Amino acid sequence: MARPDPHPVRSIVVALGVGGLFSIGLYVYLRRATQPSSTSPPASSTEGPPAAKPAGPSALETAASVAGPFVAHLAAGRFAEAHQLLAAPFRAAVPVAAFEKTCRASPILAGARSVALNRMRQQSAGGGASSLEASGVLETAAGAVPVGFVFLREAGALRILVVSVAGVPVLQGVAPR
Repeated sequence: MARPDPHPVRSIVVALGVGGLFSIGLYVYLRRATQPSSTSPPASSTEGPPAAKPAGPSALETAASVAGPFVAHLAAGRFAEAHQLLAAPFRAAVPVAAFEKTCRASPILAGARSVALNRMRQQSAGGGASSLEASGVLETAAGAVPVGFVFLREAGALRILVVSVAGVPVLQGVAPR
């Protein structure tokens, strides 16, 4: 048989206090979980100047402005024009005739129609030198395949050093073949 509580008022006050603390803790948790972070500005904030848009094209747009015409030249059989978009080490190692032969021998390159770049990666080695790599999708007569380009900056313009299709370098000016 249970003994009667010698201090019933104290037990009621303690139970109400614990319940109140639980309720406050639950309220604070739910409020933080449902409100946006206080470290980021509100989405509709009108304070301060609007974010400035970078001047000129992005690195991805610049890469696409080289890769797009390169693929268009391949598609049209203008190999000398495509060769001019290659980096100097590539052009020095691979003459136009050898470049054309390689392109015609590849069913993917020979059937190239267009390219869409959607990802850009830039890495800096310090001292101003950087590596630019762009990837996307190459549309060919055989279907769409993943493509990657490695660019060198020469006289302020991007030039193609390596073209990889499905992760395999098919055109590269890194080492003679």
